[in-house]
This record gives sequence, C-alpha cells and structure tokens, in this order.
Amino acid sequence: MDAGKGTSAEKNHHASLPVCARNGGKASRSRAAAPAQTWCSTKCASASETPKSDDAQEPQHRPWADLPLDILGVVVGRLALVEDRARLRSVCRPWRAAASLHRHPPPPLPMLVMSDFSFASFCAEGTLTGAHRRVPLPERETTSDGSVHCVGSSEGWLVCVERNKGPYFCDLRCFLMNPFSLKIIHLPPPSVCAWHFGAYRRSLPVVNGSGVVNCTINAAQCVMSFCKVVLSTSPDSGSKCIAVAICIVKGSVKLAFWQSGMMTWCVCDGDCITEFIDIVFCQRKLYMLSSSEFTTNLIAFDICEDNKSLMISRVEGSVVDLPVVTDIYYETLSIVVEWRGKLLMVCKCSGDTEFGHMIVKFRVFEADLSTNPVRCTEIKDLDGDCIFISPCNSKSFRSSDYDGVGEDLVYLIDGELRPENSVYNMKDGTVASLAADELDDKFWVPGGGLMNATWFYPPE
Repeated sequence: MDAGKGTSAEKNHHASLPVCARNGGKASRSRAAAPAQTWCSTKCASASETPKSDDAQEPQHRPWADLPLDILGVVVGRLALVEDRARLRSVCRPWRAAASLHRHPPPPLPMLVMSDFSFASFCAEGTLTGAHRRVPLPERETTSDGSVHCVGSSEGWLVCVERNKGPYFCDLRCFLMNPFSLKIIHLPPPSVCAWHFGAYRRSLPVVNGSGVVNCTINAAQCVMSFCKVVLSTSPDSGSKCIAVAICIVKGSVKLAFWQSGMMTWCVCDGDCITEFIDIVFCQRKLYMLSSSEFTTNLIAFDICEDNKSLMISRVEGSVVDLPVVTDIYYETLSIVVEWRGKLLMVCKCSGDTEFGHMIVKFRVFEADLSTNPVRCTEIKDLDGDCIFISPCNSKSFRSSDYDGVGEDLVYLIDGELRPENSVYNMKDGTVASLAADELDDKFWVPGGGLMNATWFYPPE
C-alpha cells in the first residue's frame, strides 16, 4: 500500500531504516503489501557507517541483513500495523525470510478504507490515524476519471465497482481485490441487458410472513448500483464463495446473489426487500434486517444450487421484538453482526447533550433465532470481545488475539448527515471519540454527501 506522505512518526521510522530500505522505499511503498521486489545485499551497511583508518580500534558494524533472527522475531511480534510489517519484509531477503518464519505474531490491527481507497490505520491506543495513504489498484483496473470506488470489504477482500458518471445511476463493473497479492476476481457486470440469454424466474412464498420473493437469473435490462457486498467465505478458502449485494435498481432496493461460474447475477425482489438495514451471513444462512414504519423484520434466506445455478430455496420472515426505549431521545437500529455463531443487533442511541445532539450510548441485543417473533435480549458485555461497525462491513473479534484492542468495546464509523466516529465501552457506558480530527474531511465526497467507509481486516 502506498505510504504516501506519512505522519512525522512514519517519517522518523523511515529515516531509521538502513540506506538500502530507504533507497528502495519508493518502489516498495507503491506495492508495499505485495511481494517485495527490492532486495538488499548482505554487504549493505547502516547509514552511520563510514570507513575507518584503524579497524582494530573501532568496533565493526554488522550489516542490517545479518541481524539475528531472534531479534527480528521480537520486532515482527511488536508491529501491530500491517503496513509496518510490509515495510519490514521489503527491506531485504533475510528480513523477509525472518518475518515468514515468525508465524505467530498477533493479527494486524484493522484499517479503515474510504471509498476512494485512501485508508487510516487503527492504532494500539484505540484511535485512528489520518488517511494519508492509499490502497494501490492494479493499473489495468484504474480509470482516468477516478470512477472506481470501494463499496465494502469481506473475508480479507475489498469490493470495488466502477460508477457510471453518465445520466444513469448504475455500476459498470464489479470486482474483488486482495490488496496484498493484488489478485483480482471479476464478478459479472452489475448492469447488463441480458435478454439474449433467456431469463429464468422462481417465486418463493415468505414462510411465517406475507408476500413472495421473486428470483430472476439473466434479468432483462437489469441496471444495478451496489450499496454493500458481503461474501460467505474467502474466495481462497477452497469452499464455494457466495457474494450477496444490496443494490438499487431503478430506485428500488433489491438483493443480488452470485457464485463462481455464474455469468450474471441472480436478482431478488419482493415486499420484504423494499426497506433494508443490513445483511450478514450467520450459521450458513443470509440474514437481512429490514424495517417499515411500524415493524422491524428479520428475513432468513436459504441458498442452494439447482440446474440453473445459484438460487434461493427458502425465505422465512420473523418480526423482531426489541425492548422499548424510554430514556433515550432517539434510537436507530444500526447493524447486525455475527458473534460466536450468534446474531447480534446493535442500536445507536442519540440524545441532547451540552455539546449538541450526539450518540450517548449503544444497546447490544442477542437475537434468539428459534422464536417468532425473534426475542432479543440486551447484553451488557461481550465476554471480553469487541465489535467493529461501519456502513459497508462489521465484525466481532476476540480482543485477546490483538494488541491494542480493548475488551467489551463497540467501535463505530457511521453517519447519515455527519460523520459519527465513536467507541462505546459496554462496561461503564461511556462514549469516546475514535477518529483523528484530520480524518473527518475524508468522509465527505467532494461537492457531495458522506463517503461510505469500511473496516478492513488484514488476513495475515
């Protein structure tokens, strides 16, 4: 990833590297997360080394490449940011080999990726750095007008689309990108007139609900714009990866499904899909949280394959029974997230404070999927775990696996009218600021509204 114009701490870090690392820095920073291409010689000495006339009276300076593996292992284990680990691997071949041998450092901390591919790093202090760097795109995937955007992340991959800047609100293409290997997986174009393929349609009744869900493959004149895309598993896992997108088609909300081998998307619509909040995979099902003026519903989709490729085999609806809030001015059901095989619902509660209308707390509920209505029980802790929430991706973590991630915390990056970047402590009920002040400007599209951001969780 491009280190760009880093912070002063990053500059000091760069200056402390051996000469061979700094001289090769420009090339390595442009593809810092990809395999390093610049090696240094074992004869490379430190920047401070100068020839001495009397070697017997002065200690010999050992080459950086000869640094003992046990010392390098300690260094690797203390690098929480994935970009720092990439810089270390790019110094020279012995350092890269040492990093690969040290296989059990704590997982790298999450990063926040904006729709323009600029990103901020989550720091061990529980804050975010400014977004001075940018995730590199392969040259063949870039456009001259900057119309390629990130619309989410899932299972270690970024979801990218090319927006149509013409009169039609649609996406021209969609692809998955691994930002470390720069591997690309192209998905079918979101917008295509596929009448010549021959449409295949199936209608399924909503069990325990009303209406039907219509699923169509090769839908004629389907013009979609993606809002969020989630994956059932990593494309590298060996299992069949399913991609599901919340999309806008001619002003209406729909769901689109895809699996490897499909030439077009399976597009689903129905009365239960008209208003959505969020989607998530849990217990091998896709769950969609939707709301209307009077009710909140949880829709479960069973996904299968038939002779026409990926389709939906069953749709079941349930009303969500959330406890009523009486002491909060305004409450928004923000997200659904999988936690230890369970489904959690997170509500954002706002109220008037001396500083204006602000988030004052979060409420976290565990959903009982065996009941209808879905019974929700408020929980006061996550057994030491934490939750990261963003408009395009949310995930729970075991805090003990990470350096710098607090226990029983909810990290929120969100906002409808203005950026809302907070961390909520479930134990004591306090809310603190999360993002750096200089990051706020990155949430705004030039001349437009808020830019959706997504948490990205490096897999290494």
